Amino acid sequence: MYAHNDQTNIVVSITCAVSPVDWNDALDYSCRSQHILPALGIHPWYLSDILMQDIVESNIEESTTDKPANIEQYLNWDWLNELEAQLSQHPNLIVGEIGLCKMARFVREFPKVLGGKATALQLQKIVFKKQMELAAQWRRPVTVHCVNAHGLLMETLEEILNEARKSCSKEEQVHSTSNDSLENDGLKTTIRKAFPPAIAMHSFTGTAHHVQQILDFERSILYPELVESEGKKQRGKKKQQKRQNDEEDEVKGDTDILFYFGFSHSVNYIMCTSEKAKRKGIEAVQAIPSDRLLVESDVHATEDVILGTAGATAYAAHARGESLQDVAETSTINGLRFISSLRS
Repeated sequence: MYAHNDQTNIVVSITCAVSPVDWNDALDYSCRSQHILPALGIHPWYLSDILMQDIVESNIEESTTDKPANIEQYLNWDWLNELEAQLSQHPNLIVGEIGLCKMARFVREFPKVLGGKATALQLQKIVFKKQMELAAQWRRPVTVHCVNAHGLLMETLEEILNEARKSCSKEEQVHSTSNDSLENDGLKTTIRKAFPPAIAMHSFTGTAHHVQQILDFERSILYPELVESEGKKQRGKKKQQKRQNDEEDEVKGDTDILFYFGFSHSVNYIMCTSEKAKRKGIEAVQAIPSDRLLVESDVHATEDVILGTAGATAYAAHARGESLQDVAETSTINGLRFISSLRS
């Protein structure tokens, strides 16, 4: 991500690590400038870097048709304490790049005798969820890679939401109260804190339908009392919807944005080869509310950042039928808002 503030003439960029192997490199690089923000995490492609190879090989030799009781034993978990230690030391540290990916080599090559792709995806999910929980605990935004795994993403988010609701229900039982307003405030606070302050869907490859699913899910986090009331009242839907929209508008602010959607020239244009994929990609860009749109360089070399970001801006502008300047200004405001969630 790359954002330029015209008022201060400052460029802010995020450099993302993908594995504990390169965490120190990302931190060292960010030390070049206070305007380079580091992000540490484990990318779904690189779970092999934390694989306990000796345990995996031992289980292969002793494998049976039975599913292993605890697949977490296949991974080395030292990284989790290390990531938390880094978060405690670096207040501007973001969590990323994390996520889920069915196309990862780790998934394709995971031993079949240990469950193959199904086990590999579950390991991805476990690692992703733990990083999401850590980001929520330390109130840090996250960048999320999700490719061909939208269902698994929503499943994970729903689990986090349901666990937060259960936690709130237990608190209410211990501290029983008849004050509905306090209950609603407590529910909203508990649910909101169960998630990171901001989530950027990196080089988003989902469809317009997926965008709407994510935004609908976000609404259940930001307005849990309204969503709950929907289940109780089915009559007068149009009036009810207008009333809910009015209520949401009354309290809406920058802090009410959870999900952002980023697009890059390299992934969303160059790697998108079929006409069907291109059409669905454009439809997805068009479905993004203007205050959620991000453009990304998604490059490895520093010298390619500006060109990569310019290409992403051009792609988004073409897809949305907007001017380059409008997209550049909008995505910059959104990018700076995403970064400012570090202070939430």
